[in-house]
Amino acid sequence: MFPSGSLAALRAQGNACFGGRMASELRYEDNWETERYALLNTRVCDLQLNISETILTKCLKKLYQELAAKKIQFKPRYYFTCGGDEWGCPDRVPIIGIPFHQADPRLIRIEREMGYGSYDKRDLMFLLRHETGHAINYAYQLYATDEWRQIFGDFKSIYPLNFKYKFNPFSRNYVRSQGTPKCYAQAHPDEDFAETLAIWLAPRSNWRTVYKKWPSLKKLEYVDRVVQQIRNRKPLILTGSLDSPYEKKTYTLIEYYGEDIDDFKDKALGIYDEDLKRIFALPVNGNSQHLPAKRLIRKNRRFLIETISNWTGAREKVVTPVIIKFLNRCRELRLVLPDDEVSHSLASLATLGTTVVMNYLHTGRYIPDQTP
Repeated sequence: MFPSGSLAALRAQGNACFGGRMASELRYEDNWETERYALLNTRVCDLQLNISETILTKCLKKLYQELAAKKIQFKPRYYFTCGGDEWGCPDRVPIIGIPFHQADPRLIRIEREMGYGSYDKRDLMFLLRHETGHAINYAYQLYATDEWRQIFGDFKSIYPLNFKYKFNPFSRNYVRSQGTPKCYAQAHPDEDFAETLAIWLAPRSNWRTVYKKWPSLKKLEYVDRVVQQIRNRKPLILTGSLDSPYEKKTYTLIEYYGEDIDDFKDKALGIYDEDLKRIFALPVNGNSQHLPAKRLIRKNRRFLIETISNWTGAREKVVTPVIIKFLNRCRELRLVLPDDEVSHSLASLATLGTTVVMNYLHTGRYIPDQTP
């Protein structure tokens, strides 16, 4: 409960801080800093990816069109990875691993802001064609045939660590890499095949002319010949164990980047995760017996908005976004109501909401200034 007379005091503070201008003139607007802060606080496995809004979707569609143009029935599946070698098929599994941050425009932006490189359409197409080379190799177990070994080498040879491999940049025994690292075909027989197929698959690569006098032409001709043999066959392998799927990663996005979350709080407008966690609780071992906090807020939304509005003197259009933000974060954090604490949790939530709104009335921000 609030002490007697606090309502008038809160209203007076809200008016005074803007020289008598009513706080209701302010209106909450979410911003990128707020959205980024929320994402960075989210566990990787809980991220809601929006691949349809990315260039990756168009590139995957183009890849399948290129395979269809070559009359290849096999269309490799893909999944999103997190950690380790994010691009790549798992060992002898014909499924393409794609970094999870490429599956959502917001995560692509965060990746770029964290100082990492970004992919354009050309980069993505080369990577997808390269991984398709691995997928076809694994799906039909070409690497196990004598002809493959004679042309590309021993599939079981040891991979170089950290891309540290010896290469001859002038060698014509290998196709030229379309991406990085350079001369990657020389890293391993499996990569040699994948690089070769990527060149063969690319439209307008004109490989017969470009590699006409190169010894590597025989590799391209092998790919051309063997694909014609298998393009109407069913794959021998379709599934297998996946490496580092993002759905299995329970650490937060900020932990994935190894950064300090406080560095991203200053400009965020309305994230109170730690406060909400003190009011509610995290589910234990998937226990669904407790009432989800989001339901409590949804059921009492009208009460919370009216109560906080009365306490602060702010109009409902200032208070409502705060309650919506609480509801959304409780849903995303999967918070639940502790046993027999409905009244206490509602009171605590109303107190938190009042604090948030009053801070906004004083500073124009929903998050208090950092204390030294």
